[in-house]
Amino acid sequence: MLLDEDDKSFNFKEFLTKLMHYWYWFVILVIIGVGAAFVYNKFTPPVYQVTSKLLVKDNNNNGASLGGIFDSYSMKSNMVLANHIGILTSYNLNLEVIERLGWYVSWYQKMPLGDYSLYGKEPFHVAFSPEDSNLKNVPVYISQINDSTYTAKVDAVVNIGGDDFEINFESKGKYGEKFENNYFSFVVNPSGTIGKDAYYFIFNDLNKLALGYVKKLDVTAVDDDANLLNVMINGDNTQKEIDFINMLSTVYMQYTLKEQNQISENTIDFIDRQLSAVVDTLKTTNDQFTSYRSNKGVYDLSQKAEIIMQKLNELDSRQSMAEMQLSYYENLKKYMEDGEKMQNVTFPSVVGITDSGLNNLVAKLSELYSKKEALSYSLQAKNPSLVVIDRELEYTRKSLQENLNNLVFNTQRELDALNREIYQVKSQLSDVPKTEQDLVNIKRMVDLNNELYNFLLQRRAEAQITKASNLPEIEVLDPAQSATVSQIGPKSTINLALGFLLGIFIPLFVIIAVDYFDDSIYSKEQLAQLTSLPIVADIIHNKFKDAIPVIKYTRSVIAESFRKLRTNLTYMQKGDNKNVIAIHSSVPGEGKTFVAANLASVMALNNRKVVLVGADMRKPTTHQYFNLKNDIGISTYLIGTHKLDEIIKPSGIENLDIVLCGVIPPNPADLLASEEFDGLIEELKSRYDVVVIDNSPFTLVADAAIVGKHAGVNLFVARQGYTHKKMIEVLNYNVEQYGLKKVGIVINDVNPKKYGSYATSYASYAQSSFKSGGYFDDKLEVSKA
Repeated sequence: MLLDEDDKSFNFKEFLTKLMHYWYWFVILVIIGVGAAFVYNKFTPPVYQVTSKLLVKDNNNNGASLGGIFDSYSMKSNMVLANHIGILTSYNLNLEVIERLGWYVSWYQKMPLGDYSLYGKEPFHVAFSPEDSNLKNVPVYISQINDSTYTAKVDAVVNIGGDDFEINFESKGKYGEKFENNYFSFVVNPSGTIGKDAYYFIFNDLNKLALGYVKKLDVTAVDDDANLLNVMINGDNTQKEIDFINMLSTVYMQYTLKEQNQISENTIDFIDRQLSAVVDTLKTTNDQFTSYRSNKGVYDLSQKAEIIMQKLNELDSRQSMAEMQLSYYENLKKYMEDGEKMQNVTFPSVVGITDSGLNNLVAKLSELYSKKEALSYSLQAKNPSLVVIDRELEYTRKSLQENLNNLVFNTQRELDALNREIYQVKSQLSDVPKTEQDLVNIKRMVDLNNELYNFLLQRRAEAQITKASNLPEIEVLDPAQSATVSQIGPKSTINLALGFLLGIFIPLFVIIAVDYFDDSIYSKEQLAQLTSLPIVADIIHNKFKDAIPVIKYTRSVIAESFRKLRTNLTYMQKGDNKNVIAIHSSVPGEGKTFVAANLASVMALNNRKVVLVGADMRKPTTHQYFNLKNDIGISTYLIGTHKLDEIIKPSGIENLDIVLCGVIPPNPADLLASEEFDGLIEELKSRYDVVVIDNSPFTLVADAAIVGKHAGVNLFVARQGYTHKKMIEVLNYNVEQYGLKKVGIVINDVNPKKYGSYATSYASYAQSSFKSGGYFDDKLEVSKA
């Protein structure tokens, strides 16, 4: 572990050594990462960003002054930038754009790592009738046979009505002639140079295509202080996206102009209906006036009749205006029942209504309906913004309804008062001759209709001027064009850097993660944190196939590490049983037999008489190291079947004999605890200079503790990267529990690149000594003694 258990300090030196051991993983993964990024950059179609900038005009600055018709109101609704963004990104508007562009068919070229759009470079032209039924989004492969013939091939699974159907056909067709079957009906004509590449086309589902553009279209305000919109879209075909954005701007300009003109047209229609009725009445009254004067010979009125007529004309004018206003109120009340069209209603000022409360409420209601229509393009009905507008609409409608009721009531009262006043004035005509009375009445109607006619003509002219002065609410400042297109992907430099960093950090993360969860022993420092027992030696990893390399490779690094162990043991072999060395391990696989066999061998090479005792009577392996048969040994000696001299076998190495465990007994612990085993050890001590015992794993059975009491030195083998830390804790407990003498630890299978600075320096010293003609030579073999 890179973090010590006690102080959790980071051992950078050990961490760096571990990373250097796995250097090849960093190299491999960096090559893979950078290579993958290179391939991705090379074969991924480029992604471009196409932009356009729109100016949203100030509604109050459009059009001419209309002399009071729309004094403080424009003929169009006052939409905020958010409304424009909502409409520009709406499904309906995008669908109209795609229809106007005629994107009913798309051509592609089959490529190894993805299909390439042939927009603007179509090798064929496909014609079809809107009445024809063609499957949508199904690839139809076209291959040219000759100048007049082609092959159409389809192999696809199509979902129709929730069920999957497999469509598979390959048919010939002729250019310019209709190709028709149960699934398709179209005419193909070549439109350019046709290569041998695989081409196919699809009939687009315009609804899905529009939804796709809604998702990738990005419309944002430039800032809060300017009425500017940025329209952006990303795609792999620049010309296609340029065409889309420019058509989007065109369609939206036409949409806003149409919305403005609709109000003007409604106003003109309203005035035309009023004019139609006035013109007919005016003609009739003029004819009556002319005819009456001719027939009666009355051309001038008396002074009194003239005064009475002037009063009546004034009252008639007020009465006519009041009746027109009352008619407007009634029509507006009916108009409110069709709320979705309120944004196109005729404003009250058209009919001379100057009531500020009514004008404000109509304008506000019209604006709210326009906002709702704009937001409904891109928001669902339950969206909070629409809910707020609906509430405000309901409140405004109620206010307008109450205002209209009051105005109707007041206007009706005004008409009643005018009628009474007219009746009083008309009663004064009784004092003038009958012919003058009739002429006054006819002249009143002529003057009234003339005045009303002129008033309506003036309003109609003003409305036509407003319509003519209407301009789109947006202006294209910067249209989409190839000069402003920028490539945004793939980002080659970033991808290469990312590939490089992944190649570094993936193995780094794996190493750290494995190390964090790894509970194995790797270094002396870790052992020192876990136990106070001395570390006698570290045995370098055996890279040879020979199980006892100290004999065959006497000048190797591993042979030297065993010689170092032999030297260090001289300082521990003191007191009773000093010549008995027991080799233990915590669990199988740590290499106790390997250490025991090589330690015994290296001691024998030092001209000392050595016996290796295989005391592991559970799972013996000592005989395999010396190619001996494990038929007789300790077990047969202890039960009296064989004598000591019979179980001592030559190892093939000078000064080294072997005592194997023999046949595995059913009660090894009892045999090892017997007096006969004590006598065996004593006898061997008297015959040999050194007795090396290969013992059973200490943590698994009681045999090891029994045998360990006979040893003057007990060595426990811990294997690098194999022995767990908790086994060291168990070792500490057993040493204290059983009172073992002269206990030390041997670290086995040490890889210098994993182990740390000491082992690395040790191995480096060995290699440099060989290169300079020194002592160590890992390749030198010697014959066994």
